[in-house]
Amino acid sequence: MLRQAAAVAGCRMHGDDMDRLHRAAAAAARQSGDTAGAACDLATAAANTYRFSSKFVRKLPLEEAIALITQARELAGDDPAAQAAVALAEAGRALSDAIGAAQGLDAPDDLDDNAVPVTLARAERAVELAHRTCDPLAESAALDTLTGALSWAGDTFAAAGTARRRITLLSSTPGTPAGTHELIEALVEATEASLGVGDLPGARRWARQLADHPLLAEVAHRAVGWLLVADTLAGNVEEVLTGSVRFLDAWHRAGGPARSTLGPPAAAVATIHGLRDDQDAWREWSAVLKQLDPSPANTHGYGAVFDAMLLLHRGQAPQALERLAPEPGEVWQWVTWIWLHWYVALRAEAAVLAGSSDAGDRLAEARTVVAGNPVATAMVERAQALLDNDQERLLATVNAFDTAGCRYQSARTRMLAGGDHAAHGTAAVAELGFAPMTPPRHP
Repeated sequence: MLRQAAAVAGCRMHGDDMDRLHRAAAAAARQSGDTAGAACDLATAAANTYRFSSKFVRKLPLEEAIALITQARELAGDDPAAQAAVALAEAGRALSDAIGAAQGLDAPDDLDDNAVPVTLARAERAVELAHRTCDPLAESAALDTLTGALSWAGDTFAAAGTARRRITLLSSTPGTPAGTHELIEALVEATEASLGVGDLPGARRWARQLADHPLLAEVAHRAVGWLLVADTLAGNVEEVLTGSVRFLDAWHRAGGPARSTLGPPAAAVATIHGLRDDQDAWREWSAVLKQLDPSPANTHGYGAVFDAMLLLHRGQAPQALERLAPEPGEVWQWVTWIWLHWYVALRAEAAVLAGSSDAGDRLAEARTVVAGNPVATAMVERAQALLDNDQERLLATVNAFDTAGCRYQSARTRMLAGGDHAAHGTAAVAELGFAPMTPPRHP
């Protein structure tokens, strides 16, 4: 019962309660003589602090996490499930340590230059051991950590494939609290990963399943958040306006918690209102965003992406270029997972429209980064066509955006084409529900 209660707490984004309940389960297991079960609970408690860090109010000190893993290892013996749980906790710690070191944060002295291959190896071993247990929930948890390691290593498409693998694995699991918790997290991750590789239809599919999940009915801000993001990037205005009401009402009922995971939905809704030129609503949602997430992820990650979209819509390419001024390598930790392709594609477009002298170099770099992403590739191709004054090549991206399910960028392309095409673009922008786009001032 304690383990099930911990899973329910996780679904409700109460990480501290989830941790307390797992530790209580470990104590109960030890008292009954189930040392392997206690090892699983302790290792799971440690792993959860890494996997679900945004759900915690109290950040677990490194020494405490290490102590949990050490206790779990001592109790695990040769039990396969316990060994798999310990391996997952160790992989999570390795990933957290490596990312912390790359960000300039405190990290263990034994961390070396082989952090990427070592972290990947530990995550892959955790997956292997979990697979041997024939427990889909344990394997899903390990795949979650592997997805994070692949993303950190820069393998965006492998990370997305691993996220989809989790969904397939969990598709036939029973609807227990633990299974539901794992499925909800897998749906979030699959949505995020799909957005990161430009798969907007896939992102909306996973996000819709999340929004409709009955267990999230009372935490709708959690349920609809990523659907708001996907619909914003696609240009689905009415869906965003409807979903944002549900999001805001639920968030207020929950007491207005500050959660960084809720930042991207708030930024997305603010952007939609900005594109509609509804300044009152834009200010309201911008205030919500500041309350939810004042972190660098807002400043340099998703916040920069959404701000740049709005600035470009308003014809303010120099300001958009300034907003995206940091090199991706300088802010990699805030853009690696979902936002890197969007960031570099928008950055290249802003450079072209602002007449930057290094626009060609930025286009070449962006083309390499986004290869395989249908939306970002089309954005880069469009920017190249603008630089080369190649209208035929520019208009060819309309079909690419339509095929990718990105109606806003399709309409924007027509506007950028100018002439008679601009009239069609203006009509398309208005039909979507946006204010007229300000034509860029070509240098």
